[in-house]
Amino acid sequence: MLVQCIGTGSSGNALALYSNSGKILLLDLGLSVKEIKKAINFRTSDIAGAVVTHEHSDHSKSLKDFENMGVKVFKPYMENNGIKKMQFNDFYVQCFQLPHNGITNYGFYIKVDNQKLLYMTDFEYCPFIFKKQNINHMLIECNYIKEMVGTNLVNLEHKVKGHCSLDTCKGFVEANKTSYLRTVLLLHMGYGSDNDRMIKEIKEVTGDKVFVDCARPNMKIELNECPF
Repeated sequence: MLVQCIGTGSSGNALALYSNSGKILLLDLGLSVKEIKKAINFRTSDIAGAVVTHEHSDHSKSLKDFENMGVKVFKPYMENNGIKKMQFNDFYVQCFQLPHNGITNYGFYIKVDNQKLLYMTDFEYCPFIFKKQNINHMLIECNYIKEMVGTNLVNLEHKVKGHCSLDTCKGFVEANKTSYLRTVLLLHMGYGSDNDRMIKEIKEVTGDKVFVDCARPNMKIELNECPF
């Protein structure tokens, strides 16, 4: 299984998750349809579906374009039917709500190829614990370091109530890690971030057996199955 970062951050968020059979699940659609299609080598027939966390354009920019192409998009923040689970070919997806400064926002628990992932971004904190699920891979926001953000920041309230700090990210990883954890990919780094420090401090929580890195455009990572 493979994850590809197409874009991350306020300029646009989109990732592609590839199953072992070659099917693709898109995680957020915050870039133009042209950019996303190019990143996946125009393999549009392999797209099993897409999930979108919330309405902000840096996550939903090309939603309508993909729907017009016939791609099924799971957008629970817009649904009134109460659907919390969906199956996209190889991918089983379940959503859960995350606080994002008053905006309805969701994270996703994904099962594919006998592996379990969390995709979480643009959240102040997570009210749920996933330790019993034995998560293998966390794709999780780590937007800023508290002491690096000045109190005179214009969008300070949105920053602290709408995004995940390093301390919050560390706390979530600590509360949910098990011996099955293999990957922590940090997303949506913003003003007040220090990638090297973030990686170092998350590694102090996970230990050396877990791969930790910050997402960047065009990055591809093999998501290996836990041998246990």
